[in-house]
Amino acid sequence: MKKYRCVICGYIYDDAKEKIKFEDLPEDWTCPLCGSPKNAFEELKEEDNKVPEEVKPEEEKEDEDEDLRNLSDEEIAYICSNLARACEKQYLEEEEELFKVLANHYEGKVKEKEGSLKDIKERVEKDIEKLNHVMQVATTEKDRGAKRVLTWATKTTNMMKVILDNYEKKGLDYIKDVKIWVCDICGFIYIGDTPPKVCPICKVPSMKILEVK
Repeated sequence: MKKYRCVICGYIYDDAKEKIKFEDLPEDWTCPLCGSPKNAFEELKEEDNKVPEEVKPEEEKEDEDEDLRNLSDEEIAYICSNLARACEKQYLEEEEELFKVLANHYEGKVKEKEGSLKDIKERVEKDIEKLNHVMQVATTEKDRGAKRVLTWATKTTNMMKVILDNYEKKGLDYIKDVKIWVCDICGFIYIGDTPPKVCPICKVPSMKILEVK
């Protein structure tokens, strides 16, 4: 029997416990926890439970740290924005405002990017690769704060990828006559009439999940 995990909220669909196998579920089936579509699930493999790689030698870690210091303005703006959201959730108002100032500063230095749907999807996929790489570093360094921010960012970016994939298949019909909601804390995206009562990613109440007009 197989198991499948929602890349957005982490919900596990276990064929052994359900009446219907995952592959036999209808294409319009959605995650019972966060409402994500069926293609937001990935099959769990044995290697998913493997222990993380050993710590790299010091010379390799130094090169890796150097790469992390050479962040683009866009990446710095993204990180500061996420840190501001995390501070908001913890009611750290002063720190939240400082991170917002930094995020706005670096956002102003970023030239707006335009491109086709294919270009946007490629950028999202590259973002996922970067986030996975940095998560490995944060795990090695046991940086719990960074891991929390990166977990939120990875899940919301995966959500963007799923939405773009569905939009590419269905076109405007995918978002026609439906509401779009975004969590004001972590960026979780929900497409439907009523958002979850609690954000499946950062666990804030639905009052923080705002409709995009």
